[in-house]
Amino acid sequence: MTRSLTLVVLITAQICLHVVLCQDEDSHINTSLLSSVLDRLTNRTTYDKRLRPRYGEKPVDVGITIHVSSISAVSEVDMDFTLDFYMRQTWQDPRLAFGSLDLGLSKEIDSLTVGVDYLDKLWKPDTFFPNEKKSFFHLATTHNSFLRIDSDGTVYTSQRLTVTATCPMDLKLFPMDSQHCKLEIESCKYSKRCKITISRVCFFSKLVVG
Repeated sequence: MTRSLTLVVLITAQICLHVVLCQDEDSHINTSLLSSVLDRLTNRTTYDKRLRPRYGEKPVDVGITIHVSSISAVSEVDMDFTLDFYMRQTWQDPRLAFGSLDLGLSKEIDSLTVGVDYLDKLWKPDTFFPNEKKSFFHLATTHNSFLRIDSDGTVYTSQRLTVTATCPMDLKLFPMDSQHCKLEIESCKYSKRCKITISRVCFFSKLVVG
């Protein structure tokens, strides 16, 4: 029995360590040119991340979708629940559009998928969870995040989080009760008047406790 268990562990380790890294379709792209494009997009003389896109003009439409991986805990004692999910946000920042730039490449680039560190140089929506108790980003083996910029300046991000949020419960029928819990998402600093709109928040769950 011990040998069998050890063998299974070793096989699993081999499978997990056999990782194939994706490559671009055109392996001859000069990456130094792409690096210079990224530097040009966030040049401080033309890009200020402290200002939202289209400042003083129409609102920024921020689309949010949530893919729930698991609901790991529901507590009727603490009246909260814990979610593990991927939160994806998208918005358009015309200052990051590179479709009209002469990239000096042999083929047109529709999008740039870059390291998440580049996100620190960009303006980001200040979304937060009003009913959050605690939360954290997943960092094993690296920050579980994704960043893509399309040629028209549309930004896509995906981040994995675990959030514990409050869920007020009516327990008069416990243990035959059912509870409705929600994860609230809002803008921390902006209102509708201040020109930011958060849309397409896709999460609602009915929890049966008992």
